[in-house]
Amino acid sequence: MTRGGATGPGPRTVAQQGRPAGRRSATPAWVRAVAPGLVGLLALVVAACGSGPGPSGNASPASSASAVASSPSPAGASSALGGSPAPDASGPTWPGTTVLATIALGAADGEIQKAGIDLETAVNNQDLKAMWGAADGLAKMIDGLMPNIARLEIYPATQPAAVIYRKAFPEISAGAKQLRDAITAGDASGIIAGSQQLQQGLADYGPVRQLIGGLVEQAIVQQRLLLQ
Repeated sequence: MTRGGATGPGPRTVAQQGRPAGRRSATPAWVRAVAPGLVGLLALVVAACGSGPGPSGNASPASSASAVASSPSPAGASSALGGSPAPDASGPTWPGTTVLATIALGAADGEIQKAGIDLETAVNNQDLKAMWGAADGLAKMIDGLMPNIARLEIYPATQPAAVIYRKAFPEISAGAKQLRDAITAGDASGIIAGSQQLQQGLADYGPVRQLIGGLVEQAIVQQRLLLQ
C-alpha cells in the first residue's frame, strides 16, 4: 500500500488488463494512445525544471543538503543566480530552522529535475511501472519538503522564495498523485489531466530556481555562524 490513495504497484495491474493467458504483457492500447501527448507534456516539464540555474545533484534531499553544507563557499564571491548578493556574515542572523530549510530545498532542486526526466523516459518507453514509480516518488518527495516552506516564511530574506514554493509545490504534488492514481485505475483522461497539472506546477516552480542558489550560499554562511 502507498500513501495518497494509491493501492500498490498499479502498473502491474493495469498492464495485465486484456492480456491473453500464457502471453507476455503487452502495452495497453490506451497507453499507446495517450503516450504521444504525454511525451509533449513531459518534455515541457523537463524544460521547466531545467529553465534556469540552480543547485543540482542526484542524491536525496537530506544527503544533498549535508553535502552542500560541508562544501566550500567563498564568502566574498558574488552569486550568478538571479543577481543575489554575496553572502555577508555581518548581516542579520537567520533563524536556524530557516537555514536548514533553505539548504534542503536547494538540494532538492536537482531531484525535482531528475523526476521530470524519469517521467519523460518512462513515457517514451511506454513503461507503466516506471511512470507510476516516478510520479509516486515525486509526490512523496514534494510532500516531505512542504514543511520547509513555513520555515522560509518566517524570515524576510527568504519570503519571496516561500511565496513561489507555496504556490508550486501543492500543484506538483496534486498533479503527480493524479497521474499515479490514474495509471492505477487505467484512466487515460486522468493521466493527461495529472500531467497537465504537473506541468503547470513545475512552470510555477521555475522562477524559484533563480533565487534558491543565492539563498543556499547565504544559508551556508549562516550555518557556519550558528556552529561557531
